[in-house]
Amino acid sequence: MKTESELRWLIKDAGVQMLAENLVQGTWGNISVRIDEKHMLCTPSGLDYVDLTVDDMSVVDIDTLEWVGSKKPTSERKIHAAILRDRPEINVVLHSHPSECSVFASARKDLPITNPELKELLGGDIRCAKYALPGNKGLCNALPGTKGLCKNTVEAMKGRKGCFLANHGVFACGESMELAFEAIRAMEKGCRDYIEAQTAKALGKSSYGVGDDVVLFLKK
Repeated sequence: MKTESELRWLIKDAGVQMLAENLVQGTWGNISVRIDEKHMLCTPSGLDYVDLTVDDMSVVDIDTLEWVGSKKPTSERKIHAAILRDRPEINVVLHSHPSECSVFASARKDLPITNPELKELLGGDIRCAKYALPGNKGLCNALPGTKGLCKNTVEAMKGRKGCFLANHGVFACGESMELAFEAIRAMEKGCRDYIEAQTAKALGKSSYGVGDDVVLFLKK
């Protein structure tokens, strides 16, 4: 088990890696890592990953959302905490805005996964969490007649390693930082393959840089 100091460095390095892989831009996105059953480390709001230091992460109570640290943690800590509460096997949660996935998030569309390797890694088709307005009580606590974004996200993540958020990027998770990154990369590949296959279909081509299984699926 890693020490808190090691986890802080893990988050710092992961933030730089997300920038390098174009999974986020500027201060977008956020990262959380489980410390123990009750606490997580979380990145702060509005700070570029290049400037992020290991002292900037806050320790957040997963149940109460109370936090300790020099920087206020991301406002989306509520969603991170909800995922960690619901998925005790998960230790890392990433929120990012990769380009291909953002197309599906903006379209509020689920992603069918036909590639067996991607399906095994991600757990199945990727769902899009239903839209809820951020910044209000509905974010994590359902208002009368509505569902909060936290609840929607947790539901969309059931049995999966990731989901889209309507109009707002993706969440991915894993037992480790490496596996969480693998989930995001797999989602981005799945989106890219699907978009290319749809383009091929529209152009009347049998293939456009995708596997035959994807093309056959689209012809059904």
